[in-house]
Amino acid sequence: METKYDDMTCFVIMPFGDKPDQDGTPIHFDEIYKSFIKDAVEGMGIKCVRCDEIGESGWIHSKMFTHIYDADVAVVDITSLNPNVFYELGVRHVLKRNVTIIIRQVGTKAPFNIQGFNIIEYKADDPENLKQSTEKMQELIKNGLASVNVDSPVYEVLDTLKVESRPKLINKKEFILFPLKSVADKQIGIVTGDIQNINEVDVWVNSENTNMQMARPYERSISAVIRYGGAKKKAGRISDDTISRELFDATGGTGVDPGFVIDTGAGELTASNNVKKIFHAAAVVGQVAQGYTPIEGISQCVRNALKLMDDPKFANDNLKSILFPLMGSGTTKRSAQEVAGDLIEEAISYLEENPASRVEKVYFLAYNDQDKELCERIMKNNARLSPAKV
Repeated sequence: METKYDDMTCFVIMPFGDKPDQDGTPIHFDEIYKSFIKDAVEGMGIKCVRCDEIGESGWIHSKMFTHIYDADVAVVDITSLNPNVFYELGVRHVLKRNVTIIIRQVGTKAPFNIQGFNIIEYKADDPENLKQSTEKMQELIKNGLASVNVDSPVYEVLDTLKVESRPKLINKKEFILFPLKSVADKQIGIVTGDIQNINEVDVWVNSENTNMQMARPYERSISAVIRYGGAKKKAGRISDDTISRELFDATGGTGVDPGFVIDTGAGELTASNNVKKIFHAAAVVGQVAQGYTPIEGISQCVRNALKLMDDPKFANDNLKSILFPLMGSGTTKRSAQEVAGDLIEEAISYLEENPASRVEKVYFLAYNDQDKELCERIMKNNARLSPAKV
């Protein structure tokens, strides 16, 4: 079954009307847009729009920037060496880490700053060449949407420096589920929003350090939210640190090996959020003066948590759903882009290998727009998953 792109968009950056190329030969850009670019993109089921087609009121540059940012794909035609085109290409590279496709008419000399880029060439008056160029464009788009690799030179530097645009927090709770094709009644999905608003999942996974020392209650982390939410309180103050105490008792305060998962009760989260169990996964390790770093093979935490759900000791607990944060990102030194694919792949593989598993739904938490976009793209482009159900 082919991947569906019918809810994705492409923004095309190019001149309008007839413009001369670098040698003065007129280029009919509207025809190139309609008969080449738009046909190629919409042939994949992706909605294609150019700046002159934005039928919205308001300042045109504001709308243009919004489309440049929101579009899953951008196609940029540099044939006329138009300054506006290069300006918008630069904006795209700042706003989006990947799936920016650059094209040019054969013979166009690329400026020095982009000579190293993968640029698709086309001949406007050669139908056979346009067919080949269409196939190349579609292949680049397909590969880009299926990958988390960076094609923006700006983001290659920003990732190294760990400087990124601030993601937008998601307030709305939404469940997006992708059924497994090979195993009936098994689904991989996304939950958006604040974990404190989620009442529909049996097991919450706490991404913990190998010392199994939970975060302080008022820190900004899943561990802190679980610790505070599960504790007994008087006038808002913790009177019994239920989950943290139970976790300490389970380990004897000695910690665990990387990847190990320990279960505890959910404390007050059972009454407030219908949580039956908390699974604490040793996903990061602390180093003196270095902070926390993700363990090697962090996806093993996913497999070990799912195996624990299938442990005979939980046979009567009716544990059918589990929620994972994007372990290894957050306050550590790896980004969600580096870990999400491996975590999701491990969940899919476990359910495929264990069709009799009691686990029915595996969710990943996306509390901001970037995490949601990333997880949704990975799941949409996985051939082993069916289209999403919301």
